Order: sequence, then structure tokens, then C-alpha cells
Amino acid sequence: MQNAQALLEALRQSYIRDLPSQLDELESLILQRSPDDKLERWQELYRRVHSLKGSGGTYGLHAVSDICHPFEDLIASYLSTSEPHPPALTDFALRYLDLLRETTLHYQQQQPVDELLPQRLQTLNNAISATQHSALIVENSDVVIQLISEVLSHFRFRAEVARDGYLALGRVLSGSFDLVITGMETGRLNGFAMISAAHLAESRRQSTRFVLVTASGFNTPLPEGDAVFHKDSLLRENLFRHLRDLTLTKISH
Repeated sequence: MQNAQALLEALRQSYIRDLPSQLDELESLILQRSPDDKLERWQELYRRVHSLKGSGGTYGLHAVSDICHPFEDLIASYLSTSEPHPPALTDFALRYLDLLRETTLHYQQQQPVDELLPQRLQTLNNAISATQHSALIVENSDVVIQLISEVLSHFRFRAEVARDGYLALGRVLSGSFDLVITGMETGRLNGFAMISAAHLAESRRQSTRFVLVTASGFNTPLPEGDAVFHKDSLLRENLFRHLRDLTLTKISH
């Protein structure tokens, strides 16, 4: 038993010694400037971070795994879109890498990481969340909610769901949503009434955009920047085009 424990500890220490070279390779992938293999480079980075997350857990370096998990999610969120990666992606990736280097140093010096890691990791995760768009889906149909969620995910929106228009209005007025997509029949307050009430609040007029999706005809004009789409076979395509234009113009500014 003692021999087995000694062997495992030797393997763990060898892994810790090799970590800096692995992190150097990650940094090289992040900083490569060639535009021809940009997608392949970030896919390779994702694979390596995923592998590092698993091996860190195997050797009991749970702080490494804790950092790699949101690092991996960050890369995956950009790989899921067709847009070129923004400069913030490189910046956040390097900040995760800095945390990994500092954590590795603590392991090498046999210092505790519990006081170092949680707060700094949470601060970085919060900074990344603040760069993502937020959306509220107000709808009763699970099928429609799933369709809207898939389109929102493509554009890296963090989506929440409400099924009652009255409750949704309270969340819109007290929250900070970039976009609200609502059906017409939404419980105690229908979608159009909810949009109209939300626009009465001065602070919401320029910061939140609304989309009404309806199965029936709707001819009442909405404020500039808002849109109406029918629940038909073109809903996914229409939402995709609208969000593409929205993220490139009003929301991004």
C-alpha cells in the first residue's frame, strides 16, 4: 500500500513539474496570429483545456479543474458561433491562463490555494458574464421556448424564461435584459400589453429591445427597434436574421 501511495505521489509531483510547459503551449495557441487556422487553433485549445481539466482532477489538483471548467466554457461559447472571435476572447483566455500559472506555482511550493482561487475565479467569471447579452423569453409553449433558446444560444445570449406576462414585466423593470422575446398569450398580461407597459418606463426605452411572436395576425406598430414575427415555419430564420442585425448594431453599441 505504501509503495502504491509513493508511486501515485511521484506521478503527481511529475505532473506538477510538467504543468508550466503545458501552460506555455496553451499560451502559444492563444497568441498565434495566423488568420488561416483561427478556428482550428481554438478547437485545439478547447481540446487541451478539456484534457487539462480531466488530468488535474485525476492527480487531485482540483483547483486546476475548477479553473479549466469555465475556461473550457468560454472557448465553447465562441466556437458555437459563426462570428470571428472578439479581442475579449484572447484577453479572458490569457487571464484564465494567468490563474492556472499562479495556481501551479502554489502547488509547486506546496502552498494552499483555497484562499487564492475562489474569489479571483469568481471575479473573472463575473467579468465574462457581463460581456454577454441577456434575454428573457416569455412563452408557454415548450417547443417555441426551445426554438428561441437555440437561436439565442447561437448569438451567446444568456436566456431566462418566464411563462406569465405580469411576472415577466416585473423582471424586465427590475432587471437588465438586452432583449425580451414574448408570445402574445402569456397569462395575466398578454405580450403586447407587457411590451407597452415596459416602454412606459423611461429607463427601458433605449436599453431593452422587444420581439413579439404571435400565431395570429398583428398589425399594431411597435416602437422603433422592436419587431413582430409569426409562429410559422420561418420563425427560426426570422429570429436569426433579427438577432444578427441587432447584435451588430443597437445592442453592440
